[in-house]
Amino acid sequence: MKEISIIGGGSWATALVKILTENKIRVYWYLRRQMQVEAVNDLARNPDYLSFVPLDKTYIEASTNLEQVISSSEHLLFVIPSAHLPTLCQQIDPQLLKDKMIISSIKGTVGPDNLLPSAYLAHIFSILQVQQAILAGPCHAEEIGMGKKTYMTICSGNKPLRQALMKAFDSSYMQVQPHEDLIGVEYAAIYKNVVGLVCGMAKGMNYGDNFTAVIVANAIHELNLLLKQLHHSDTRVACSSYLGDLFATVYSEHSRNRTFGTFIGQGYNVAQAEEIMSMVAEGYTATKGLYHTAMSHGLNLPILNTAYRVLYNHMPVSTEFKLLERSMI
Repeated sequence: MKEISIIGGGSWATALVKILTENKIRVYWYLRRQMQVEAVNDLARNPDYLSFVPLDKTYIEASTNLEQVISSSEHLLFVIPSAHLPTLCQQIDPQLLKDKMIISSIKGTVGPDNLLPSAYLAHIFSILQVQQAILAGPCHAEEIGMGKKTYMTICSGNKPLRQALMKAFDSSYMQVQPHEDLIGVEYAAIYKNVVGLVCGMAKGMNYGDNFTAVIVANAIHELNLLLKQLHHSDTRVACSSYLGDLFATVYSEHSRNRTFGTFIGQGYNVAQAEEIMSMVAEGYTATKGLYHTAMSHGLNLPILNTAYRVLYNHMPVSTEFKLLERSMI
């Protein structure tokens, strides 16, 4: 792979651009705001996210022209919040994506049918599974920006595409692992954000490490139930693609979902927490989509239920946690 088009201008997109350009991969980068484009092209930094990270502008061509960016490469990587994907897709001519390789690094369900990002893209643009891949794993953008050791998972049933992406993202601090279970890894990536929110709520209410450990232990059980019911798979979750991603979200200070949950636990409402953070916590929208999906399959998942009732039914977080305490095993 010599070049790739990227849609998305947040922290995670910036971290991925850093790795790719270090590996001398040309990046055509779609950013919504002209000021951001000028800063990237002229100063080699994203002024809004990971601004401490220098980028190699020799290999970057940032633009606000979505069609131009998409047309510039055979590989297209979506790195935006799941809630923004439908609006973005309305701006894209499906013919532009014909025969392209579509990569997603989005952790949330999409649209009223609560589809996985890969399924939504496949439906909207008539993309075959062989054209798709996802990037996942316990990867905090801030740590990639600092060059800290990280493990990334590349999921695709297309072996040549998988191998090309592994080579493109491999580095001295990034170890890339292959995986074929695209659906299972996507569901795990969505669910772990919900658990991160709930553990953040616990922190905000001054629960200790002991109860957080109980939540995590039960979350592993819930994740197994979820994957078995929705994916009909006996996937081994004890690896970085599943539990590694979960642990990073639950315990790291870099976790936006944990931080968001902490504010909720401290008594802030959703709007206040979002304003304080000025960044998207995917777990908020993921909670709604995953809850309705679980309910439609007859699944009773206490951790997911707690997040939904607090965030969407506006139930007191203290009351919901008393109920959660009784349901933990």
